[in-house]
Amino acid sequence: MSSQPDDCDAFEATTSIEEITGDGLNQDTLRSLKNDELSDLWLCQEWEDHGDYVLEGSPGELEWLGHFAMKSTRLESFGILGGDVFHNCSEQSIDRFLFDLRKCNHIKKMHFVRIYLAEIIYKLGGAMKSNNITRLVVEGCCLGVPEATFLFNTLPDVMEELCIDCDDDEEFLSDMLDDDIMAKCILPLAACKGMQKLTLNGLNLSSSSCAALSAVFPRMAALLELNLRGNLIDDDCARVLAQGLSDCKQIQSLSLSRNRISDDGLDVLIQGLPTSVDMLDLAGNEIALARQIPLLRFKKLVLSVNSLCPDGPRVLTASLANPECRLESLIIYRCNIGNEGAVTLAEGLRNNQKLTFMSLEGNNITEEGWNAFLSILCNPASINATYNSNHALRNLGYADIPQGLKSLLRLNRGQDKNLVAAKKILQAHRHLDMKPLFDRQLELMPYMVAWLDRFGECRLDLKLSSLYEFARAMPMVVVEGFSGMKKGKKRRRSCA
Repeated sequence: MSSQPDDCDAFEATTSIEEITGDGLNQDTLRSLKNDELSDLWLCQEWEDHGDYVLEGSPGELEWLGHFAMKSTRLESFGILGGDVFHNCSEQSIDRFLFDLRKCNHIKKMHFVRIYLAEIIYKLGGAMKSNNITRLVVEGCCLGVPEATFLFNTLPDVMEELCIDCDDDEEFLSDMLDDDIMAKCILPLAACKGMQKLTLNGLNLSSSSCAALSAVFPRMAALLELNLRGNLIDDDCARVLAQGLSDCKQIQSLSLSRNRISDDGLDVLIQGLPTSVDMLDLAGNEIALARQIPLLRFKKLVLSVNSLCPDGPRVLTASLANPECRLESLIIYRCNIGNEGAVTLAEGLRNNQKLTFMSLEGNNITEEGWNAFLSILCNPASINATYNSNHALRNLGYADIPQGLKSLLRLNRGQDKNLVAAKKILQAHRHLDMKPLFDRQLELMPYMVAWLDRFGECRLDLKLSSLYEFARAMPMVVVEGFSGMKKGKKRRRSCA
C-alpha cells in the first residue's frame, strides 16, 4: 500500500479495514476512527482499552492511521505509550504519520508515556503551538536539555494543563537538567495565563527554578493545582513559592512531596499560602513537628513518610481538638506514631466531627494502640456519652485493625448521624436507664416507645425492660392511666 496521502484519498473508497490490518481490535479502532466516532487514540505496545492501537508493521498501516486521524473532526486526544511502539515501522512511515497528525487541529491533548521524546518532539512540537494544544502530559520520558528547552518554548499560550513528570523514572532524566537550566525553561510559562494544572516532578528544581516560578505565578490567575514532587525544594524555596502563589487566589491543591522541607518551611506555607488552598502534600520531607504548629486551615494534609518527633502526635492532636480545625483527611502513614502516639491522636478526636479519614498504616501500632479509638467512636459510659461519641471518622487506612474497631468505622459511614448514634446506643447498652425521664412521669414514655420502634426493631428485651422501669418507678400512675377510663362507674354485683 502506498504511503502517499493522495493515494490514501484515491484508494479509501475501495480499501477495506480488513486489508489494512488483520488484528480484530485494531480493526475496531481504525473503523471508529474512519467513521469519525473516536475521541481518544493511543498507540501502545500492549492492549489497554478501547481506542488503543498496537502497530503490527503491516505495509501502509501507519499511513492509513495518520490519514484517518487527519480527517477526523472528533479526535481530541492523542497519546503514545511505550518506547517500542514504532519498532516495526519505517522512518518514512513514522514521518508521514506525524506529518498527518499535525494537520488534525481538533486534537487538544497530547500524552506521552515512557518514550524517547527526542524522536518525535521536534516533528510534533510545531503542532502544539499552531493547533492550540491545551493539555500536554509527559510521563517517564527521556528528557534532556534540548528536548526540555524546545518543549517549553513551543507551549501555546492557551495551555491549561502541563505535566512533566520524571520523578518515578530516574533512568529517563538527564543529569544535565539542573536548576539553572530549568529556571530558563520555566520563564516562557508566563504567557500561559490560563494554566489550571501545573506539574513539574523530578526536574531538580531548587532556588533558581522556584524564583522563576514565583515570577510567573502572578500571571496564572486560573491556577488550581500545583505539583512539584521529587525536586530539591527546601525551606527557603518554600518561602519564595509562597510569595509567588499569594496572587493565585483560586489555587486549591499544592504537592511538595519528596523534597527537603522542614518545620520552618511548613510554617511558612501555612502562613503564606492563599486561603483557597485546601490540600497540602508534604510527604517524604523533613517534617518533625518539634514545636506547636497550627494545622487548622487545610481540609487534606499529607505528612506521610516524615520522621515525626515523639511530641509530633501531640501537635496533631492540638489541632484536631481545636473547634476551628477544618481537617477532613489526615495522611500520616510511616511517621513513627506507635501505640503512645495512637492513644494521643485518638484523644484529639473525642470532640472532632469533621475528620473522616486518617491513614495510620506503617506506624507499628498494635491492638493496644487501636483500642484507644474504641471509646472515642463509642463511649459506653452513659447513653449521652455514646450519643456524643465521634460519628465522623470512617477510615484509619489499610492497617490491620481489630474487628470491633472496623465495625464502628463501618457504622460511621452512614449519612444519618442520628441513626448511627442510635445503633451505637443499642449496641453498647444492654439496658437503657430510664431514670432521667421519670421527672416528666409518663409524658415521655410514648416518645421512648416510638424511638425503640424506630431503631430497636430486634430489641424486644429493651422495649420490655424500659416499660418495666416506668411501671416499677410509678406503679400507681400506670394503674391510674389504665383505670382512668372506668372511673365513676359502679361495679355490679353478680346475682348468681
